[in-house]
Amino acid sequence: MPAHAVDDNSPISWLRKMQTALNESQFQYSLIHLQMDHIRPLRYLHGVVDGKEVAYLEHLNGPRKNVVRVNNQVTYLEHEVKPYSVQSERISGFIPPAFGTGVERFTPFYQLALVGKDRVAGRSAQVLRIVSTDRFRYSYQVWLDVDTGLPLRIDTANAEGHLLEQYMVVELMLFEKPVPVIAELAKQKWPPILVPAQPSDKQQWRFGWLPKGFEVTHVDQHRLLGINEPVQYLSLSDGLTDMSVYIGLVGPSELPSDISVGNGLSLASARHGDVEVVAVGKLPKETLANVAGSIYPVTEK
Repeated sequence: MPAHAVDDNSPISWLRKMQTALNESQFQYSLIHLQMDHIRPLRYLHGVVDGKEVAYLEHLNGPRKNVVRVNNQVTYLEHEVKPYSVQSERISGFIPPAFGTGVERFTPFYQLALVGKDRVAGRSAQVLRIVSTDRFRYSYQVWLDVDTGLPLRIDTANAEGHLLEQYMVVELMLFEKPVPVIAELAKQKWPPILVPAQPSDKQQWRFGWLPKGFEVTHVDQHRLLGINEPVQYLSLSDGLTDMSVYIGLVGPSELPSDISVGNGLSLASARHGDVEVVAVGKLPKETLANVAGSIYPVTEK
């Protein structure tokens, strides 16, 4: 039995195999990111150097936009922007972070099913569906390399089955040891992690409704571009999908009640007296509207 082989043919075993491969394998992807009529070519490298997990994401078209992760430090290298680092277990906006950090966290809220074999990037793949148990979030279909468990294609679809976003590998290269660029990135001294505002001791807001499985994972104060007053920021997750909620005083400009874009990212806002709530995430706009409309102060009965 090859390394990382599944001990049974259950969906959860394939997810665990994928998680292990994403964390431990030495590999390079060449892939495309498809959103509506936008196609972005990307390169992603991963390896383990002296016990440190190192990943590198490179956007191949347009202005430079690269991301480096060394363990839990993620550094952004962008055109005409001073490099900066944040603390994160994964590179966001790429492979869903939960695929590499904790598949058991989200599986209670999705139905899993193996739906046959296919070929991607010239390699045999096991197709796995991750279907939301309700209409409040999106579903996924994942093509996992049979030999390694690495994801070769990830589709995000709405409740009607319409494709919202796709990552598809066109070439997978495997290595026995870290490639030179990964070894070099591990040696670099990166900017220190930005220290976020200190989280509040007590959460000042309560949600009257949330999709099943969503929990508040982080609370702090943010200052948004163009807004002088601080806003409270709450991060929520069901383990696979994340949502951001911003709460502040009503601004001079009226925000749209809801917006959806082609890749599934949506925004919804609601006013509660002199307080405005904005919810953002890759979720149906109806879900975000319900969340923004049902929040209230914890002191309110």
